[in-house]
Amino acid sequence: MPDSENDSKLELEGLRLASDLMQLAKETLDPDLKEHCLRMAKHWSGEVDEPAKDDTEVDKDSGQ
Repeated sequence: MPDSENDSKLELEGLRLASDLMQLAKETLDPDLKEHCLRMAKHWSGEVDEPAKDDTEVDKDSGQ
């Protein structure tokens, strides 16, 4: 059970980080920072089960 409790804590930390990143994206005027924050929020909100290839494709589309 300790692993399950630890996993829950890590998941909660990821959701908190995603929330902070989304707030930063709302507040910034820099479009590149906004895009990066939203991309990172998506990653930390639990959508990390997608293959790493998808993350690379997102970077290509954004011109990075």
